[in-house]
Amino acid sequence: MDISSQTFEFLGREFLTWLWFKSEVRNGSVMIPGFGDIEIVFLRRLVFESGEGDYSETIVCRGFRTDLKEGKTALREGKKIKEARIKLGMGSEEWEFTFKADRFCFQSMALPSHPAFDEEEKDREAQLIDRIGMAETAVGTMERLFHLFVSERLEPTWRSETLPRIQMWLADKTT
Repeated sequence: MDISSQTFEFLGREFLTWLWFKSEVRNGSVMIPGFGDIEIVFLRRLVFESGEGDYSETIVCRGFRTDLKEGKTALREGKKIKEARIKLGMGSEEWEFTFKADRFCFQSMALPSHPAFDEEEKDREAQLIDRIGMAETAVGTMERLFHLFVSERLEPTWRSETLPRIQMWLADKTT
């Protein structure tokens, strides 16, 4: 693995930890400046990994809502979130997908239900374009969140303010 892929893997995993933290401290809501509040909920499945190569260990936490004690315990033990099942909500629309941190990949994306999809529409091309637009909205929102994370991560207050808040969240063993 080259340096750039290691760096991106590290950032992607740190991003998912930060996103989980941000969503939990505001009861599932994350504010994107200039864009507004969005809903982010970690659902059913989190995959953690530690070590490399032959020495890697993977742990999968499953549940209705993955604010599981086991997930935070895995983070406290030094494991990193490799992938998560996420629900993204904006207004009345919701997306659900698995986000793979190492490559910033989306898998199994469920798009919002759309009235045009419920009816038998003759224009399949328009329907396909609409579905592509909805997928792009979810991807673009995750990109905005990643940019927010990177800008916060580069702030001088990351070590003095943000990191201690994340550590306090992790130390809370009640959730």
